[in-house]
Amino acid sequence: MASQTKPNLVVVTGGTGYVGSMVIDQLLVEGYKVRATARAPKVETLKNTYPDAHGKLEVIEMADLVTDAGKWPTILQGVDAVIHIAGPVYHPGTTSEDIYSAAIGGTRKLLDALENSSVKRFVLTSSIAGFFKPDFSNIMDQTVYDHNTWSDIDDIDPKDHAPSYTYIACKAISDKLVWKAAERYPNIDFTTVFPPTIYGWFVKDYPTPRSVAELNGNKFVYELIQKDIKFPTWPITTIAHNRDVAKAHVLALTAPVLPKGEKKRIIVSLGTMTWVDAIEFLKTPEVVAKLKERGHDIIARLPDISAAGPQSQYGLDTSLTESVLGLKKDDYIPWKEILLEVMPNLMDWERAHPEAL
Repeated sequence: MASQTKPNLVVVTGGTGYVGSMVIDQLLVEGYKVRATARAPKVETLKNTYPDAHGKLEVIEMADLVTDAGKWPTILQGVDAVIHIAGPVYHPGTTSEDIYSAAIGGTRKLLDALENSSVKRFVLTSSIAGFFKPDFSNIMDQTVYDHNTWSDIDDIDPKDHAPSYTYIACKAISDKLVWKAAERYPNIDFTTVFPPTIYGWFVKDYPTPRSVAELNGNKFVYELIQKDIKFPTWPITTIAHNRDVAKAHVLALTAPVLPKGEKKRIIVSLGTMTWVDAIEFLKTPEVVAKLKERGHDIIARLPDISAAGPQSQYGLDTSLTESVLGLKKDDYIPWKEILLEVMPNLMDWERAHPEAL
C-alpha cells in the first residue's frame, strides 16, 4: 500500500488544547500549512504558541462549533484535510447537555459542512474510553480491544445521564457519526484515532497551567506526589506520550487508503504502566539523583505501594496502527522516558506556581 499525496492545507479544531497544540506543532514541523479555529480569547494565545510558524499558521475565530457552524464553508475553502480534535473537557460544573451539544452537535455540524468541500482527508480524535461501558464497570475485564471493537451505544439523551457517563458515551457516538459520514462521502478518506491516557509535557511555548486540572493527563502522575493524596486514583494503565498521539494524527494524513468497507480506527498505545511500576522506577538511585540535581527530593513524597488499589486489566491490539501508519511498538516513547520528562517538569511547575495548588 503506497502512502498518499501530502495535503497542503489542514484545518485543526481544538488547537489550543493539550493534544491539539502538539498536533499543530508537528504539522508545522512537517511543513504543512495549518488553519486552526479558536474562541476569541484564545486566538492570540494560539498564535503566540508558535512564534516560529513563519506564516504557515492561520487562526480563525470561532465562538462555538455549533452556534458558529455557518462559518464552516468559508473555513474549509481550499482545505485538503481536517483534524477534528475539539471536544468538551469534563470537569465539575459541566452539565450533560453541555457535553453532548459540544461533542455531538459540533461533530455533526462539521461533518455536514464537508459536502461540496475540497476536503479529501478527515481525522477525528476519539478515545479508548469509547470502547468501555460509560460507567467503567468493565475495565477490570481481561478483554483485548482492537479496531473492530464497537460500543453498544448509538445515541443517548443527555438528560438521562450523569456528565461523566455522557462524556464517555459521546466518544463512542462521535466515532459512529464519522463512519456514517464515510458512507455519505466516499471520496473522503476517514480515520478515527483512539488514544489511551495521555502523558507528556507541553509544547515549548504553551501557556503555563494555572491549576492542577490544566495539567491534563499529567495530573494523574502528579497524584504520586500531591499533598493529601494517599495513592493515585486513576485506574487506567494503558498510556501514550502526547507526541506519539500527535504523530499518529499527522501520519493519518498520508496513510494508505484501505479497501472499501475497511475502517481506519487507529489505536495509539505503547502498552501499560501501573502506579506500582512508576513508584519503583522513581525510587531508583539514578532517578532520585537526577531530581536532586534540580533541587527536588522525591523519596519522601512517593506513596507506599502497599496502598495501591486495583488497576485496569484489559489490553489493546495496535496491529492496524502498525500496518497502516507504520507506528511500531519500538517507535513509542517508553513509559520510563515519559516519567523522566513529566515528573521533573511537574515539580518545577509546583515550586514556581504555589498559587495553582
